[in-house]
Amino acid sequence: MKVLCGYNANIDAVYPISGAEVEILLASADTKLVEEKIQNPPGVIHELEDLLAGLIFYMKSGHGGEWFVHSPEVLNLLRERFLPDSHIRMGGNMAIMSNVFAALGVDHIVPNIVILPESQKNLFAKHSILFPENGDYQSNPENEPIHFVFDFKKGDSFSFNGKRIEVPRENRFIATFDDVNAELEISPFFHEYSDEHIMEMNGAIVSGFHMLQPFYEDGTSFSDKLKPALLQITGWKEKNSSMPIHAELGHFASVDIEVEVFTHLARIVDSIGMNEDELADLVATIDSPVPGVREMNMKALLEAACRCMDVSEKLPTLIIHTRDLVFSVSRDEKQVFSCIESLDFGIKTAAAFASSGKLESREFVEKASASLERSEYGVKEIREITTLIGGVKESAGIRGTYDAYEVCAIPTLIAEKPVVTVGLGDTFSAASFLRFLELNN
Repeated sequence: MKVLCGYNANIDAVYPISGAEVEILLASADTKLVEEKIQNPPGVIHELEDLLAGLIFYMKSGHGGEWFVHSPEVLNLLRERFLPDSHIRMGGNMAIMSNVFAALGVDHIVPNIVILPESQKNLFAKHSILFPENGDYQSNPENEPIHFVFDFKKGDSFSFNGKRIEVPRENRFIATFDDVNAELEISPFFHEYSDEHIMEMNGAIVSGFHMLQPFYEDGTSFSDKLKPALLQITGWKEKNSSMPIHAELGHFASVDIEVEVFTHLARIVDSIGMNEDELADLVATIDSPVPGVREMNMKALLEAACRCMDVSEKLPTLIIHTRDLVFSVSRDEKQVFSCIESLDFGIKTAAAFASSGKLESREFVEKASASLERSEYGVKEIREITTLIGGVKESAGIRGTYDAYEVCAIPTLIAEKPVVTVGLGDTFSAASFLRFLELNN
């Protein structure tokens, strides 16, 4: 199996943030200003109060988010206060998925590597991944893309402005310093290799589009940075039309950017994946808000996904992955025959990673996931739409039809005490896509 992977790689500094630490940071901040920023989230970090607003906003809601750091002072604070005690992991959708492919036995993985500090090179799998032989990539420690991932846990709490706030579910807030991936740059090696060997490839998975910024210092916009990637993906399809291409969205700095990226990709790729927060933002902008999406109400999720498919006009398949359930909506009935199996393999792989913090082999995935239970909430939500879609039970999930689309849905496996919460969506997507390639190759 040979797979292309674009576009983003970085280092994740994962830090388990506690409510008590948030209170310590608040003692040095203007809490009135923090409150104002929580009410009107800036989406970027220019000062300490922005960082705290992001932390509190997402810890209070239990949702996940990512804001860019645009302040040397805040970056220094993050490096000095949190980096020494952080767990350093591979970050970036593309890099994480490359390692997942390697762990699951893919023998030829070609990632887009633009910058590769030694610390990050050591985080890549030591086998199956093709690196440029001549070291054709940047290596500037000062420009090292680092994402500070603040993990928070369900049940933790802290005081803010006289109120006690309790975290409703585990998730993460990411403070990102990353000029490299924000450019969505394509390395010369990746460009040349994919162009020359495209007919040998079994599939491609692309991501990192959420790193795009509205405007850049050189006077360009996100549309300018997006164009080369779209041309590359279109070129792949023109030369090898039978090669499946999957795209992952991510948490965008601007919903307008998310809509444009989705609209362009939907005309080219075979499937697009996203979580409930990304779906909620997307459907609210291209159609109208659907209440219940962020709360993972299955009927709301399904309605929102179908509206996005309606607007896309050509997208073959949309995949929604959440903590408690995953499902696909497809135009083509042929897609459903391997759907449940591929989705479930993604679920098992992500659950094995969440429960252990590592990923070693397919045998490891089966063993680590075997003792985990299906999400009770996911089971309940899927059961409630069974009649609605004329659902037929298949393995642990169901398949049916809704609004002329083929639907496959399955509850996830839950690690009650997850070792990691970061990268689970990427792990699911890579594993599910790989199984889809195998079943349809």
